[in-house]
Amino acid sequence: VLGTLKLNREFGMFEGEITWCGEKVSLMLEVNPENKSTWTRARNAAKKLVADCDTWDKAMRTFAAKALTQLANDWQEDDEDHKNDEPITEEIFAKRLSLSELTVTSGGSFTAYYDDDDMFWGHAVEVCGSLKKGVTSAGIVG
Repeated sequence: VLGTLKLNREFGMFEGEITWCGEKVSLMLEVNPENKSTWTRARNAAKKLVADCDTWDKAMRTFAAKALTQLANDWQEDDEDHKNDEPITEEIFAKRLSLSELTVTSGGSFTAYYDDDDMFWGHAVEVCGSLKKGVTSAGIVG
């Protein structure tokens, strides 16, 4: 499910690539390189996310759209080339996102980084949450 993961001891992460909803994305598992139980917990959390990627992806996109669509419209108004475009709806916002990287911790928390399709001039949309609490926050980074 997770493919081949390579341990980067310097950063305390396993790195690899997974298929998420039919697309290839980077996967990072944050672990303690000296504690193999963290490896297992992070892998198991990532497997749960990937196994139910359609549900998780929809939840992350929906949460980000509710939190950030108004901000995207504000940025669009400030963009000379696009200020007269149709307003961005939550549905359009969610469709324009594309997942580029997923980071999962041994505690079951995750951070998903979506490409913004230039709605925020090339910044990434960051969506955070956990297996237990679901999606909890969304913002722009970069």
